[in-house]
Amino acid sequence: MKHILSKSSYIRSLQCLKSLYFYKFHYKDRDPISAEQQAKFDRGHQYGKITHQLFPGGIDVSPPTPFEYATSAKQTQALLLKQQPVIYEAAFIANEVVVALDILVRKGGLLHAFEVKSTTAIHPAILNDAALQYFVITNAGYGLEDFSIIHLRPDYKDLPADDIGALFVTESVKEYCVSQQQFVEDNILSAKEIIRNKKMPVKEQGEHCNSPYPCDFKNICNKSNSYASGSLFG
Repeated sequence: MKHILSKSSYIRSLQCLKSLYFYKFHYKDRDPISAEQQAKFDRGHQYGKITHQLFPGGIDVSPPTPFEYATSAKQTQALLLKQQPVIYEAAFIANEVVVALDILVRKGGLLHAFEVKSTTAIHPAILNDAALQYFVITNAGYGLEDFSIIHLRPDYKDLPADDIGALFVTESVKEYCVSQQQFVEDNILSAKEIIRNKKMPVKEQGEHCNSPYPCDFKNICNKSNSYASGSLFG
């Protein structure tokens, strides 16, 4: 089971295909991650672990490194065959795309997917993330009874930190995911075309460079705009 796209690279491609190109072929030239951005990453990982308490007793199939998701996907498949009730970081590969779902729960024989976010609301990038995961999981051959986002309540800071159930809200986004499947498939094809052609897209910098996330290739992008396509960065 091979893959050339992940959740992060797919979301990146929606923001800017040129950023995807740099991510794949000039990764070492990334801008340094800011302390603020690193804190967001760490906070998201922390809340992902905390929400395991909402579905205890699961098996974590996180890979030792980001290069071993194929092993995680095989472990996930084996656990599903054994009817494992809860799986953390369940991995799936389909259409050369890999996704890792925060929590997969079997209820009455039906699979329920949960993705955890450290935000207090569901924004478009989260919905795009969910739609991609739904696409990959179902195309890997698994039906999903529901797909939900678990996120912090807006007033979570006023609540007891040890009351995990009260801190979070769970919202189903399955209907949205189903409605976006053609959109997802089309954008997977566009992203894979960039990767296979290995040709830098022509794209000027603009507002999209910071929405929904600050691009981490601004410096090399600035340099690339000073050269004709196909010379230094082709």
